[in-house]
Amino acid sequence: MNWRLRSGALVGLICGLLLPLAGHAADATSGHLFGYSIGEQYPFDDSTRIAVPGTPPSRLDRVVAQAPVKPDDIAQVLLITTPVSHTIFKIGVQQPFETEEAARAFAGKYLRLFSAKYPTAEADLEVIGRRGRIRFSQDYELVMTLLEGSQVRGTDAPWVIEFLYQSQPDSLQAADLSMLLDKEIDVIELRGQDTRGL
Repeated sequence: MNWRLRSGALVGLICGLLLPLAGHAADATSGHLFGYSIGEQYPFDDSTRIAVPGTPPSRLDRVVAQAPVKPDDIAQVLLITTPVSHTIFKIGVQQPFETEEAARAFAGKYLRLFSAKYPTAEADLEVIGRRGRIRFSQDYELVMTLLEGSQVRGTDAPWVIEFLYQSQPDSLQAADLSMLLDKEIDVIELRGQDTRGL
């Protein structure tokens, strides 16, 4: 067997091993939504816009995503990040509406789109009342809530649909993120304190 045949076989073997991995795209079943992933660090710089700064007890910041991948009818994507490393804790949308009917129509549209794109997802379609939930996998879910505008900081619209994409509360990812947040809160609370002799 000559070198060309052997190298061709090696390339074929590598492609055969990698193609199944390439077929597993990052999506809502694996922590990825709107172009961002839960657990990745968001790069803060001078152009970063904090929509709602973190306050105690959680200290999580709401940051306006600079380069989201999203449908045109979603105005902006919010990233809820930890205060020190800016690790993405949750990915969200807060879409304002003038009428309850328009808000419910938007929520219904996205419940149908998510259900069609992820047919194996488990959906609780309670958004008709005020809340809906789609469980994409054992690790990730999207909670959709209809809110009165007075419940949402930074808007004067009468109605808001909120999407919160997050780790399932009992998942390992949620536990890891919670531990990271606790450590970062400890760092913040010690910063600027006079700890001499302690």
